[in-house]
Parts: sequence; structure tokens; C-alpha cells
Amino acid sequence: MKCRSGFTLLEVIVSLAIFVAAFASLSQLFTLGSRAAVQAALETQAVVRADAKMSEVLAGVESMEASEAMPFEDDPNWSWTLEVNEGPHTDLFELTVTVAFQSGVGPAEMNYSLVRFRRDPQLALDVEEAAAEAEDGS
Repeated sequence: MKCRSGFTLLEVIVSLAIFVAAFASLSQLFTLGSRAAVQAALETQAVVRADAKMSEVLAGVESMEASEAMPFEDDPNWSWTLEVNEGPHTDLFELTVTVAFQSGVGPAEMNYSLVRFRRDPQLALDVEEAAAEAEDGS
């Protein structure tokens, strides 16, 4: 009986099938990881942009009037919206800044909303005006 060295055709086919299945699984994991990394980067950028825009509104750089789908100057794929609603008390406003990322013509790929409450700035002005009138009247 002659001793054969090497692999049989069946062994080669089985090992090739295992390799292809493992390669397909790894490529799916790589694709999933890439998508997750892009999503995490978009979420981080959305949080930073919403916080920056809210700070601009609270500082008076942007007006405290409701606005819709205003594009950011540095990247037109990002837009922001400001909603101003009455808060739970008479002297409070509920400010909601929503940022959205849209790279194409479909629906927004990322939305993030930030809500803050702000006292009515007119109340502070009225108090200052009343104090000034009281001082002048004295």
C-alpha cells in the first residue's frame, strides 16, 4: 500500500468553506464596527453643536425667537431649530434646540435635542427700570 502525502480534495473544500464563512463573518463585524464609529462621531458632534447653539441663545448672540432648519455656517449638512415655549411657571421659558444632520436627500440621519429653562429676560429689565425710577423719584 502506497502512503499519500498532502490533502484530499474533500479536505481542501471543507477548509475553504470554513475560511470563506469566517471571512464573511469578520467582514460583517468590520462593517458593523465602522457604522457604529460613524454613528458615535455624529452623536458627539450633535451634542457639541446643540450645546454651543444653546449657549449662543442664552448669551444673546442668537435671538431668543423660534426658528426652523437654520444651517450651520461651517457645515450646511447640519441644521438647527429653536423652539420657545412657556415653561411650568409664569416667568420661565422652555428653550429647545434641536440639531439635525442630513447628508443626502433622505430623512435626517442624526437628531439631538437639548432643553433648558430660562427666566423671562423682560422681567429683569422691568425690575431694573422700576429700581431706576424709584431712585430718581427719591
